[in-house]
Amino acid sequence: MRLVQVGPVFLGIFVALACGSNVDESKVGGAAASGNDSSTGATNGTIDTGNGSTTGSGGNGSVVDPNHACATISADGEVAQVDLYFMVDITGSMNCPVPDGGVACDMVNGPPASGESRWTVVSAALKAFIADPKNSALGVGMRFFPVAGGRGGQTNTAACNVASYAMPNVEIGPLSMTSQPLTTSINMQMPNGTTPTVPSLTAAIDHATAWAKAHPTHKVAVVYATDGQPNGCGTTNTVEQAAIVAARGAMANPPIPTYVLGVGPNLANLNSIAASGGTNTAFLVDTSGNAASQLSAALGTIRSTTALDCTYVVPPPPKGQTLDPNLVNIEYTTAAGTVTKVGPTQANADCASANGWQYSKDGKSINLCGKTCTDVKADKGGKIQVLFGCPTQPGEPPT
Repeated sequence: MRLVQVGPVFLGIFVALACGSNVDESKVGGAAASGNDSSTGATNGTIDTGNGSTTGSGGNGSVVDPNHACATISADGEVAQVDLYFMVDITGSMNCPVPDGGVACDMVNGPPASGESRWTVVSAALKAFIADPKNSALGVGMRFFPVAGGRGGQTNTAACNVASYAMPNVEIGPLSMTSQPLTTSINMQMPNGTTPTVPSLTAAIDHATAWAKAHPTHKVAVVYATDGQPNGCGTTNTVEQAAIVAARGAMANPPIPTYVLGVGPNLANLNSIAASGGTNTAFLVDTSGNAASQLSAALGTIRSTTALDCTYVVPPPPKGQTLDPNLVNIEYTTAAGTVTKVGPTQANADCASANGWQYSKDGKSINLCGKTCTDVKADKGGKIQVLFGCPTQPGEPPT
């Protein structure tokens, strides 16, 4: 069996047939069948009957002896491709100086501030994130808001339309292909205008949703970077309405979490957007301090967050078989060889704070949660095995 490396961890997926005299050999553990008859790594797997192993074709009539405890067909596990879609604020207040010195600044249509500004700090952090080799496996796309217009306090009608942000400045793609277009696009921006939070966030989630549906094995998230409260665009452009938009994305199928990156003073109520978007709290950068290092740390945390680093694609079943989500068990083997059974979380538990594992809302991937994810990522020689075919059992208490 071939193990696939996931960062420092190796993931082995075993698709096991339930056994006993009444076994239905057309079903194995896992999520609903994908409809794809070509099973990745499973059709020429190894069948372990308990008395040695026999190599055969899992999808072409291989017979499993039902008298043995658990026959397995090996299949390659695959870490979910992570794609981040950035919606980035280039409103006029991004010209405000950093550090802010405790002085209120509202440069909606003012000239760029001399020295360091919120935009120079944010743009430098984004370019460093794009260039960092640690992020090379990510897919990244980007859109900026608002669209041009509405100077001098005039109403910018286009800026308030969701359709104005439907197309990205740079489409989502692997950083090996998008790093240069992203950097060029960042360098071209000139902050100006008010803050159409709800239209821009709506467009970001809509685009991320369409991308996720077109790439069903990818884990897609929105990173919403802003330095201010909603401004302009009428009475519906509020934090409360933005939170509703974020919640809609987080509860959709496929789910689109929203990470919020706030740069500037008095942004605490942006936490409600992050909470509704399934990411608990916003990353708030205090511009009276070292904003550059705070931004770097926040982007690093988004990269390594549980929801992104501990997600594994459920492989398709062998041809002619379906997957039963109630026949799944997960084991974690440490580098020292200690084996621990990882149990599922309680129903509807928050994966970020719970321990154990749970299915994604679309049933196409498995997420390790809380301390389980932290422990597995920290153990460079450890591995996860997902065992399909036997009734799901509770896990052992975390140490």
